[in-house]
Amino acid sequence: MSVYLVKKKVTGGTREFSTISLVCNRFPPTTTVMYRQLAVITSLLVFCTAMNVFAQGSPNWQQRVHYKMDVTLLADNHKMTGTQWLTYTNNSPDTLQTVFYHLYFNAFQPSSMMAERNRNLPDPDGRVVPRIWNLSDDEIGYHHVLSLTQNGVRLSHDVNDTVMQVELNEPVPPGTSTTIKMKFQSQVPLQTRRNGRDSNEGVDFSMSQWYPKIAAYDERGWHADPYVGREFYAPFGTFEVSIKAPANFVLGGTGVVQNPDVVGHGYQTDDAIKMSYSAADSLTWMFKAENVHDFAWVADTEYIHEKIQGEDGVTYHLLYLPDVAQSWSNMSQQVPQLIQSLGRMVGTYPYPQFTVAQAGDGGMEYPMVNFITGRRSPMSLLGVTAHEAAHEWFYAVLGSNEADYSWMDEGFTQYISTRAMNDVLGRPAPSFGGALQGIVTVQKLGLSERLNTPSDWFETNLGYGVAAYSGGLMVADMLGHVMSDEVRDEWLKEYFRRYKFKHPNPYDVEKVAEDVSGLRLDWFFEQLTNTTRQLDYGVGSIASFRGDNGWTSTIGLERKNQMVMPVDVRLVHRDGTESYATVPLGIMQGHKPVADGWTVGKPWNWTFTEYNLIVESTSPVVAAEVDPFHRTPDFN
Repeated sequence: MSVYLVKKKVTGGTREFSTISLVCNRFPPTTTVMYRQLAVITSLLVFCTAMNVFAQGSPNWQQRVHYKMDVTLLADNHKMTGTQWLTYTNNSPDTLQTVFYHLYFNAFQPSSMMAERNRNLPDPDGRVVPRIWNLSDDEIGYHHVLSLTQNGVRLSHDVNDTVMQVELNEPVPPGTSTTIKMKFQSQVPLQTRRNGRDSNEGVDFSMSQWYPKIAAYDERGWHADPYVGREFYAPFGTFEVSIKAPANFVLGGTGVVQNPDVVGHGYQTDDAIKMSYSAADSLTWMFKAENVHDFAWVADTEYIHEKIQGEDGVTYHLLYLPDVAQSWSNMSQQVPQLIQSLGRMVGTYPYPQFTVAQAGDGGMEYPMVNFITGRRSPMSLLGVTAHEAAHEWFYAVLGSNEADYSWMDEGFTQYISTRAMNDVLGRPAPSFGGALQGIVTVQKLGLSERLNTPSDWFETNLGYGVAAYSGGLMVADMLGHVMSDEVRDEWLKEYFRRYKFKHPNPYDVEKVAEDVSGLRLDWFFEQLTNTTRQLDYGVGSIASFRGDNGWTSTIGLERKNQMVMPVDVRLVHRDGTESYATVPLGIMQGHKPVADGWTVGKPWNWTFTEYNLIVESTSPVVAAEVDPFHRTPDFN
């Protein structure tokens, strides 16, 4: 069988381009021709590979949205009516003829994809089941799109579960904008997951994923993923949202209240302004948020509202019910401390306000507002607040595609939030050895999956949790092992600086790490994010002999599993002293900076499973330990 090159013209959308196909034929050409063709094929494959690598980073364009929404909350019957004007700017090189919306409320029905997925998972989410299977007609959620127009012309649309496909009347060429007007009616579901009414703690309305929302479009096309259970991805833009609600409701959410002296409830600019409210009256709350990719809000008649003006210029809001007031008593100090600590670690918090609201069913992040359950011990409250606050960096500002790469969102958040929490408590820097050993435990159980598995496609919730949280944390912490903690901290800040208000992907993370460290790191990210390889290094032998200028010790190291990684070694000498060595990988093309007195071994080429570390010292080495600081998920 031989291989031939065939060039053909292909039309895709509004663009015409050429492709080169490899075609097989059972009758071979002459040997000379065959070798020539193989040489061409090899050259083409190398060329294509180079082009793919070049194109793997995020593009220099991204879509932009401007939402204007007028909604009315019909609190007594848990419904909402709304009008939405979406101005969509197409900065891509493609002409768009179809757009997609998410209708998230449709997930909260007994026959939805979310409900079905939880019927088949071996470890379904206890917050979802069995509640979602038992929702009655007046407890389910839904969005009904009543009308949809583009420049006054009615548009056709088709709804499948939580995704709506819309055929545009006028295509949107590159560099142009269009406005789509929508009228919709929604029923707010009984609190099941993240959003809803009447939570277990008595919060009236937790309004996240509450409006018809256009899907993300990037270099890979539309990301119109159904709402099965996890993670989101959307374009940045501006939100102007007016919410009409009964006057006795206190609201909070994404963005800044534009009419504080009208709505009151603690938002007024002058504390001397006193207001009275009646449930028979209504108030229209006007919010505005810029450079965000989502909008969430809460509403309750019994909220206590604390407003704190931070020394950093940020206005902080706390919204909680009276029965948790005592456990929330430290939050007015701790929340600003967390935001400021995270800002020092990664980059200054870029928004004018931040709200922490008792709402939802656990902890959930949205731009400028976090939902957390409130009935917790003070330490649990600080922990969940730290995690969700850290999402303002890894989610709100760094808007990665968390549906496909959840470790970039949850894992990096887990890493910086743990450090920030220790900072606020005045504790030393944390060790993440426990999280790494948790990964090893899941590997031994045979439940580990690639970190780059799309979040809804994990076979178990356990596998997702370990990959997204501990796995992403492992990437951040092990970068400290590979290129030093000091350089890793520089990487955190540079990553934020380059990609704030953008949509970075894994190759952007890698590129920034390589630029900051000067090391080659594709081998690192490939193993940790695209494989489930296991790591296991050990000491095989120690031998020493005395020379004219002291002792030479040879420590035989062994790689017992697939994953390759630079190795740190603690050396114990006969005279009771200790010293340290690092063995870089040859493929790193360098090594991390080390403290004075460390030995830097010659590079270990990864195809070899054994290696001899040579150490010169005044006393022979009698014992050695690999990974003495517990910085890797070593299997044994």
